Amino acid sequence: MASVKSQKSAKMKDVADLAGVSIKTVSRVLNNEPHVQEKLRRKVRDAAQRLDYVPSQSARSLRGNRSYNINLVCHMAGSNYVNAIQFGAVIACQDLGYQLSISLLENLSGKSIAEIRAAFDVLVRRNRPDGVVLLAPYANDEKIGFVLQDMGIPVVRVGPVDLQTQGMMVEIDDYQAAIDVVRHLTDLGHKRIGFIRGSEDQRATHVRFSGFTVAMEAAGLSVDEELVRPGAFDFQSGYEAGQHFLGLKDQPTAVFSSNDDMAAGLVAALNEGGVKVPQDMSVVGFDDADIATRMRPFLTTVRQPLSDLGGTAVSELVKGFNNPSKNSAQRIVLDHEFVLRDTTAPPART
Repeated sequence: MASVKSQKSAKMKDVADLAGVSIKTVSRVLNNEPHVQEKLRRKVRDAAQRLDYVPSQSARSLRGNRSYNINLVCHMAGSNYVNAIQFGAVIACQDLGYQLSISLLENLSGKSIAEIRAAFDVLVRRNRPDGVVLLAPYANDEKIGFVLQDMGIPVVRVGPVDLQTQGMMVEIDDYQAAIDVVRHLTDLGHKRIGFIRGSEDQRATHVRFSGFTVAMEAAGLSVDEELVRPGAFDFQSGYEAGQHFLGLKDQPTAVFSSNDDMAAGLVAALNEGGVKVPQDMSVVGFDDADIATRMRPFLTTVRQPLSDLGGTAVSELVKGFNNPSKNSAQRIVLDHEFVLRDTTAPPART
C-alpha cells in the first residue's frame, strides 16, 4: 500500500483520523497492549504505514515509564548460535516496537554476587532495559538469576535451564534430540559410537550427553570412555577430537558432536587423516548452523530453530510487560528437527 505523502510529520491524531478510531486505540495498538481486536490493529498499522508515522520513542518512554529497549546478554560474540538467536530477537523487537541492545559480558560466571551486580548496574544505567534475554551459560547461572530478580528486571532464559527460579524459559528438548541422533545411527547399524562434549559450563552439554547415554543403553550398547572427548563448542576442539579418534587402533564408526562447529572441525581432521566421511566414519552435529551446508559433505544434524528461540524470547518478554502474571515460571519448548544430509551411512565395518 502506498504511503500518503505529507509535508509535515504525521501525528497520532492523523493516524486515528485515517483509521477511523480514537487516539486512545491508536496508542494501545502502537504500544502493543492486549485486548485490542485484530481488525482494529490492522487498520491502525495500515494507517500508520500510509502516513509514515513514527512514534516518538522518548514520548512513549515517558508516558509508560518504559525504555522500549530489550537487552540480550551473551558471553561471547561471533558464534553461529548467538548470531542466529540475535537475528530472531532483532526481528521480533522491530515487529513489536522495541529496540534490541546487545551486551557482551565476558567471564561473568564464577564472579561474586557483588561483581555481577556491579556489571548489571552499568548495563542498566547505559541501556535502561525493560527486560533481559539471557543466553547460555548465563541463562543457567543461579547468581545472575538472583541479581536480576533482586533488581526487579524481567528475564527470559534461552536454552536448557535447571534453576529453581521465577521467570520464563525458551528451549528445545535437547534430551530427546540426542536420543533421536543415536537412534538414527543405531538404525544404520552403528555400534561403536563416539561423542564430543561441549563447554562444561553449559547445561546443553550435560543434557545432550545424558540423552546419548540413555539411548546407547536402550540399544544395548555401552559407552566407551575412550570415545567420549571434551569440547568447547568450537571448530578447534572438534578438530582435536578428530585427531584423537585417528590415533585409536579401534576407531568409532560414527561420532555424535554436540554442535556443528565441532562437527566441522572433526570432519576436517578426518579428511586430513585419510578417513572418508561417511564411508569410513559417520558424523552428526547439532544446531543446523550455517556451517552445516557450507562444509563438504553437507552435515547431518539436529536443527534448532535458533531464530525462533530469539524471537519467542522477546515476544514472551513483551507479553509479560503487559501481563505481569506471565513473569511466573514458564517453560516454552519449540520443536527440533533431525536433518538428514550426507555425513551418515551404514558402517563399512562392524
